Amino acid sequence: MYFLGLLSLLVLQSKAFKTNFPDETIAELSVNVYNQLRAAREDENILFSPLSIAIAMGMVELGAHGTTLKEMRHSLGFDSLKNGEEFTFLKDLADMATTEESHYVLNIANSLYVQNGFHISDKFLQLVKKYFKAEVENIDFSQSAAVAAHINKWVENHTNNMIKDFVSSRDFGALTHLALINAIYFKGNWKSQFRPENTRTFSFTKDDESEVQIPMMYQQGEFYYGEFSDGSNEAGGIYQVLEIPYEGDEISMMIVLSRQEVPLVTLEPLVKASLINEWANSVKKQKVEVYLPR
Repeated sequence: MYFLGLLSLLVLQSKAFKTNFPDETIAELSVNVYNQLRAAREDENILFSPLSIAIAMGMVELGAHGTTLKEMRHSLGFDSLKNGEEFTFLKDLADMATTEESHYVLNIANSLYVQNGFHISDKFLQLVKKYFKAEVENIDFSQSAAVAAHINKWVENHTNNMIKDFVSSRDFGALTHLALINAIYFKGNWKSQFRPENTRTFSFTKDDESEVQIPMMYQQGEFYYGEFSDGSNEAGGIYQVLEIPYEGDEISMMIVLSRQEVPLVTLEPLVKASLINEWANSVKKQKVEVYLPR
């Protein structure tokens, strides 16, 4: 039986989604995006959807050429795919993730706002609708306040009113010609519920070694769990991986943490694309005590 107290990293992992593309393509995309966000926001907590970002960038990539296209494909981890295959890959992945037969709710919506009078090729518009089911709307960006309100309403409608004030009037102006907007909404129930009466207050150590008191959800049960070595003394040499499934076993949350009190920044370099699939395939079901920040 193990005690899990320090949350380090969350990765959404689905074993039910099977595509004709290499499994590591999804993991590579997740890690690449995470590393870029972490470099830009070293002192912040990060919550993001790799699929959402990939879809938004995929729409941009449809209009890219030459060096720009090459650099975009590389940054998104699509080098192993033939040119153009990534669009089919993203479409298939989004279609499978948003199937109505799932036990969870995942809505993905895309919208393309074009300045009145600005010409966009018909081929580009056809492709963004084909691969990303994007809505296309002409708009007057010089009316920045009205545009922001209009887009924010669209985002609210596609995220069950969970995301508000996504953009502001400062984001648009007379020089704006195009805006690509992606919204994603997820709602799922844990397969094994955390009972509210079991929530307890514990000390949580931050990267700067200061402590804060936070509520920790708790439960004991059988979960997929494993311990892995990084082959050195870094991050204590041993780190833990826990997988907590949502109802339906179609999607799960994967948590990675060290068994010793080390900063998150020490553990983060361990996370590689090839390791994510290894973790998913290597964890074994066993009895675990889970403490998770609420």
